[in-house]
Amino acid sequence: MNRIKGTEQRLVIALTGMTVVTGFIDAVSYVGLGQVFTANMTGNVALLGFAVAGARQLSIARSFLSLAAFLFGALIGGRIAMWMDTAHRRRWLTVGATEA
Repeated sequence: MNRIKGTEQRLVIALTGMTVVTGFIDAVSYVGLGQVFTANMTGNVALLGFAVAGARQLSIARSFLSLAAFLFGALIGGRIAMWMDTAHRRRWLTVGATEA
Protein backbone atom coordinates (compact mmCIF):
# COMPACT_ATOMS: atom_id res chain seq x y z
CA MET A 1 0.00 0.00 0.00
CA ASN A 2 1.29 3.44 -0.91
CA ARG A 3 1.57 5.53 2.24
CA ILE A 4 0.92 9.25 2.17
CA LYS A 5 3.48 11.39 4.03
CA GLY A 6 3.87 14.92 5.35
CA THR A 7 2.45 17.63 3.14
CA GLU A 8 0.47 15.18 1.02
CA GLN A 9 -1.23 13.80 4.12
CA ARG A 10 -2.21 17.30 5.28
CA LEU A 11 -3.51 18.04 1.79
CA VAL A 12 -5.64 14.87 1.76
CA ILE A 13 -7.02 15.71 5.22
CA ALA A 14 -7.77 19.30 4.22
CA LEU A 15 -9.48 18.31 0.97
CA THR A 16 -11.49 15.58 2.68
CA GLY A 17 -12.61 18.12 5.27
CA MET A 18 -13.54 20.59 2.53
CA THR A 19 -15.56 17.89 0.79
CA VAL A 20 -17.49 17.11 3.97
CA VAL A 21 -18.11 20.78 4.76
CA THR A 22 -19.26 21.70 1.25
CA GLY A 23 -21.52 18.67 1.12
CA PHE A 24 -23.01 19.71 4.44
CA ILE A 25 -23.51 23.27 3.16
CA ASP A 26 -25.25 21.92 0.04
CA ALA A 27 -27.60 19.78 2.14
CA VAL A 28 -28.43 22.54 4.63
CA SER A 29 -28.92 25.19 1.94
CA TYR A 30 -31.13 22.88 -0.13
CA VAL A 31 -33.40 22.24 2.83
CA GLY A 32 -33.16 25.71 4.43
CA LEU A 33 -33.49 27.83 1.29
CA GLY A 34 -36.58 26.14 -0.06
CA GLN A 35 -34.90 23.64 -2.38
CA VAL A 36 -32.29 26.01 -3.80
CA PHE A 37 -29.23 24.07 -4.91
CA THR A 38 -26.02 26.02 -4.28
CA ALA A 39 -23.51 23.49 -5.58
CA ASN A 40 -21.75 25.98 -7.85
CA MET A 41 -20.73 28.15 -4.92
CA THR A 42 -19.69 25.25 -2.73
CA GLY A 43 -17.67 24.08 -5.71
CA ASN A 44 -15.92 27.44 -5.66
CA VAL A 45 -15.24 26.96 -1.95
CA ALA A 46 -13.65 23.61 -2.79
CA LEU A 47 -11.55 25.23 -5.54
CA LEU A 48 -10.50 27.91 -3.08
CA GLY A 49 -9.45 25.15 -0.69
CA PHE A 50 -7.41 23.47 -3.43
CA ALA A 51 -5.73 26.79 -4.24
CA VAL A 52 -4.94 27.50 -0.59
CA ALA A 53 -3.53 23.97 -0.27
CA GLY A 54 -1.12 24.75 -3.09
CA ALA A 55 -2.69 23.52 -6.33
CA ARG A 56 -0.63 25.35 -8.94
CA GLN A 57 -3.32 25.74 -11.62
CA LEU A 58 -5.91 27.32 -9.33
CA SER A 59 -6.10 30.92 -8.18
CA ILE A 60 -7.02 32.02 -4.68
CA ALA A 61 -7.95 35.47 -5.97
CA ARG A 62 -10.28 34.16 -8.70
CA SER A 63 -12.06 31.75 -6.37
CA PHE A 64 -12.45 34.42 -3.71
CA LEU A 65 -13.70 36.92 -6.31
CA SER A 66 -16.38 34.50 -7.52
CA LEU A 67 -17.58 33.99 -3.94
CA ALA A 68 -17.56 37.73 -3.26
CA ALA A 69 -19.52 38.39 -6.46
CA PHE A 70 -22.05 35.71 -5.47
CA LEU A 71 -22.48 37.26 -2.01
CA PHE A 72 -22.85 40.73 -3.52
CA GLY A 73 -25.47 39.44 -5.98
CA ALA A 74 -27.32 37.66 -3.18
CA LEU A 75 -27.31 40.88 -1.14
CA ILE A 76 -28.67 42.93 -4.04
CA GLY A 77 -31.25 40.23 -4.84
CA GLY A 78 -32.36 40.14 -1.22
CA ARG A 79 -32.71 43.91 -1.12
CA ILE A 80 -34.79 43.88 -4.31
CA ALA A 81 -36.97 41.09 -2.90
CA MET A 82 -37.58 43.07 0.30
CA TRP A 83 -38.34 46.20 -1.71
CA MET A 84 -40.84 44.33 -3.88
CA ASP A 85 -42.36 42.24 -1.11
CA THR A 86 -45.96 43.14 -1.99
CA ALA A 87 -45.47 43.80 -5.71
CA HIS A 88 -47.59 42.18 -8.40
CA ARG A 89 -46.08 39.45 -10.60
CA ARG A 90 -45.92 41.82 -13.60
CA ARG A 91 -43.75 44.21 -11.59
CA TRP A 92 -41.43 41.33 -10.63
CA LEU A 93 -41.05 40.38 -14.30
CA THR A 94 -40.39 43.98 -15.31
CA VAL A 95 -37.73 44.49 -12.64
CA GLY A 96 -36.16 41.09 -13.37
CA ALA A 97 -35.95 41.82 -17.08
CA THR A 98 -34.44 45.26 -16.60
CA GLU A 99 -31.94 44.26 -13.89
CA ALA A 100 -30.39 41.46 -15.94
